[in-house]
Amino acid sequence: MRTSEQRFTPVLAALRALLLVVLVAACGESPSSSAVPDALVVAHLVVTGTHATDVAPTIADSGYINVDNNGGHVAATVTGLGSIHLTNNGAAVAMTLTGAGAMNVANDGGVLTSTNTGDGVMTINSTATGAVTVTNTGNGRVTVNATGPDAITITHTGDDDLVYPAPPEPLTAPHVVVTGTHAGDVAPTVSGGGYISVKNNGGHVAATVTGIGTINALNNGAAVAVTETGTGMIDVVNNGQVLTATNTGNGVMTIHSTATGAVTVTNTGNGHVTVNANGSIPITFTHTGDDDVTYP
Repeated sequence: MRTSEQRFTPVLAALRALLLVVLVAACGESPSSSAVPDALVVAHLVVTGTHATDVAPTIADSGYINVDNNGGHVAATVTGLGSIHLTNNGAAVAMTLTGAGAMNVANDGGVLTSTNTGDGVMTINSTATGAVTVTNTGNGRVTVNATGPDAITITHTGDDDLVYPAPPEPLTAPHVVVTGTHAGDVAPTVSGGGYISVKNNGGHVAATVTGIGTINALNNGAAVAVTETGTGMIDVVNNGQVLTATNTGNGVMTIHSTATGAVTVTNTGNGHVTVNANGSIPITFTHTGDDDVTYP
């Protein structure tokens, strides 16, 4: 007959086995497996260049830093989701990015400091021998091309885009152009943004524009007086005697004269007036209205 201890031994063994299974399930391991290390986390930074060891990158959260340093000391700090890209062949550079923006810097000059707070993109290209400091506290794009020996400090606040130096204003046509062999005998007057173009090879020319109208005159004859008021235009070619033209309104006045008598043309409407003057008899022509007329 078996003793009590012999009868309970199988039961105890079974209880031990059951307890082991419970412990294994709680720990997430099998009895025969070894612990698996956590996956390696790759830092979001790449540092290269002949002076790669003189770079101090700092990342908080999940930013990115890429630095190719062949120059002075570089301190690059990202806080947030932003990105820094730098190629430094110059002096020391300090870059700080806070937010979701980006910074792209190529430095071939002196000391450079850039700070971008926000979501905008900052792009800096510098060959300046003077210190360059750029700060952006908005979400707009900031583009800086720095040159020269003077220190440059740029601070931008807002969501609009900024370019430094500012691009040149588009070229506009000059409001007065005077040429010809007798250009010195021309008296142009412009009030209100209009345009005058005179080529004078003859007598005195007085040209007046009030408003944004236009006068074009070629004078190979005697004295000419031309007055434009409004947004219209006067085109005159005079190979004859004294000529006076007055246009008030939005119409176009066109006069060609070989007349040896005086010619006077007045238009006070918005219609087109065309006059071809010749002969020795003085001609005076006055038009009022918005219809188009031709003389003769």
